[in-house]
Amino acid sequence: MTQIALECRDVTVSFGALKAIDGFSHQFEAGRNYGLIGPNGAGKTTLLNVLAGRLFQNKGTVLCNGADISAMPAYKRARAGIGRSFQITKTYPEMTVAENLRIAAQIKHSPFLPFWVATRYDRQLQHDIDAMLELTGLVAYRDEIAGTMSYGLQRALELGVTLLPQPTILLLDEPLAGIGHHEIDNATRLIRSAAQGRTVLLIEHNMDAVMSLSDEIVVMSNGCKIACGVPQVIRADQTVRSVYLGEEAPA
Repeated sequence: MTQIALECRDVTVSFGALKAIDGFSHQFEAGRNYGLIGPNGAGKTTLLNVLAGRLFQNKGTVLCNGADISAMPAYKRARAGIGRSFQITKTYPEMTVAENLRIAAQIKHSPFLPFWVATRYDRQLQHDIDAMLELTGLVAYRDEIAGTMSYGLQRALELGVTLLPQPTILLLDEPLAGIGHHEIDNATRLIRSAAQGRTVLLIEHNMDAVMSLSDEIVVMSNGCKIACGVPQVIRADQTVRSVYLGEEAPA
């Protein structure tokens, strides 16, 4: 039986007379990677904010693993296994890479764990930090000040911070934005590795990357879902090409 990790039922978000999301419904299956694409203003980031609990819908229902989380605040959704990254990096730029990861590791073990911890906790924290440094390719940068690194390395650090609490659902908002061309391949490999065993919703404007990373593509325009399907089908969909790529539909 297919497990549904996240589900939106008729989700609508309005800002005054503007409907940022208009009756969006979709089921996101556990363990699959979903690309969310569409022109600027389509409602993609707003949707991620609703799913993460950073913004509440005016209408509709959001479910996580079958439970209604429509009114659940962001911190409770994070503890329930929903991790969220942002278009702009959200790390502590004045702290080292290892210090950023240590804060995330402490939250994983206990939100009330102080900086001074018993030796057994400290060993576990260090193990988690070392494992994440290895996964993100940041071993050589552990003592670097985060804000002084290249944007690609800062993105890798942010993903590491997001992953340390071990979310089962990842909401990634343009993880390749601002990354230099020479860093794209490494960043894509990192996202693919991080997605293993997780449900991923990925907003990304790099079409080659999103098509290669996604099992299914969901296309949005003007707050509505206009198409969904495997990457090959979406690439060939004339409505998508017209709305997203600016191509005219045949007469």
